[in-house]
Amino acid sequence: MRIGIVILNYQNWQDSLACAESVLASTYTPTWVVIVDNASPNDSVRWIRHWAAGKMDFVLSELGAPSLSPKPIPLVDVINGNSSDDVQPGSVVLLRNCENKGYAGGNNAGMRLLLKLGADAVWILNNDTVVDPGALQAMLNRLFSKPRPGLCGSRIQYMNSDIVQCCGGGKTNPWTGLSRLEGHNLHVSTALEYSADEIERKINFIYGASVMASRAFIQQVGMMDERFFLYCEEQDWANSSKGKFDLAYAPDALVYHKEGATTGFSKHKIKPLSLWYLTRSRILLTAKHNYLALPTVCLSILFAAIRLVWRRCVAARSRMSCF
Repeated sequence: MRIGIVILNYQNWQDSLACAESVLASTYTPTWVVIVDNASPNDSVRWIRHWAAGKMDFVLSELGAPSLSPKPIPLVDVINGNSSDDVQPGSVVLLRNCENKGYAGGNNAGMRLLLKLGADAVWILNNDTVVDPGALQAMLNRLFSKPRPGLCGSRIQYMNSDIVQCCGGGKTNPWTGLSRLEGHNLHVSTALEYSADEIERKINFIYGASVMASRAFIQQVGMMDERFFLYCEEQDWANSSKGKFDLAYAPDALVYHKEGATTGFSKHKIKPLSLWYLTRSRILLTAKHNYLALPTVCLSILFAAIRLVWRRCVAARSRMSCF
């Protein structure tokens, strides 16, 4: 089976290369690995080329990469996905977008190229992830065990931790626009007590940090909606495929996530721009799939904003009282 990997890079080439190294160490060899550079304003492209040529002395093992793959690696340079003639099976592709197209647009560019090459499935990975060697095989097994193979998620744990961030995906409340990741903050031993079937019955989307899509799914449902730019693309994808394809969860597909390394959105830090994109995407998602819920979703967003401001004020007052 021909499998393509898409790793989206924006400025954070170190994590992107650590992710690529972990993918190349998989027990099931991917047919193509596509690193999409979303018009990074730094020298990401130069460092990615140095890495493939074996000319880089940066220690990727410090970022969670396994033992490094033999170099040089055949690297095919593609601009905006215009030509795939030189891309052979076993290639690593550097696909350079001429503008920052966001999460959806960047990954779409990689998917378009892989579909053109004949991929049977595409595995989209956040660049701040590192995958276990057996994860790719486990994802394939679970996805194509389904009657209607659509999307498959993995067990995602925080980097260097036994704490689970997500079991496959989560559930979005259509009336508040808020999402909850299944298995969030469980110890791995507890998370593994739940079967894949149990998790699949609970979730209504696959978490975008690690999502595998079948060729049939992409062709029939379409690419990600690029209006979202950042956040909620995975909820939109799942909503658009409801009743047509199955959502799968592969508990043996272990992926470690550094969380928010590129976007700046994590449980420890929230950048105002990231918060803006999240708010915008929640409203867009509701308007597209459940417009009657717009009033309650907007009230939910307002309440969340007030709570965030209140917590920051309390934290600031607490810090001042320490002096």
